[in-house]
Amino acid sequence: MREKLMTVDELAEMLGMTKTGIYQGVYHKRIPAISISKKCLRFSPAEIQEWLNKKKTHVVEKEPRTPVRRSPGRPRKNCSAKNDYISRLVEQAKKEVRK
Repeated sequence: MREKLMTVDELAEMLGMTKTGIYQGVYHKRIPAISISKKCLRFSPAEIQEWLNKKKTHVVEKEPRTPVRRSPGRPRKNCSAKNDYISRLVEQAKKEVRK
């Protein structure tokens, strides 16, 4: 006896996805599907299970990275041109105030 093919609703419920997500996955050829007609998609449970098995990855736990702390007054790299520009503007403003 042949296996019963799944509908978009059944697959969406099984994977915890939306129907739109299923349709997009099929459109982009990420999810294996059987096109019965122009408006009818079905999914083989065996193919879906095989596809899910291929998608499995082994998670390797990494040690959390300690964030790099910077003091608020520390100048950033490559800001000398910006600082020169600001210094020139300040000097120009001082000259105009003295006039």
